[in-house]
Amino acid sequence: MNLNHLEEAGENYFQHFFRAFLLSFNLLIMSVICLVHSLLPFVFTSYVSDKIKEINSHIDQLKK
Repeated sequence: MNLNHLEEAGENYFQHFFRAFLLSFNLLIMSVICLVHSLLPFVFTSYVSDKIKEINSHIDQLKK
């Protein structure tokens, strides 16, 4: 457990909560879309992978 996480992230509790909540919501939506894609592989062919790249890029920028 890292008790200095908020300080290291440069956020207060509510900023971190909002960002983490939005990320979890996006991941939930992406998991549903991925499930649809598994059943119908011709739809949402690159949506989830594109979003994962976008999220990864955003997280990399936060680390700087």
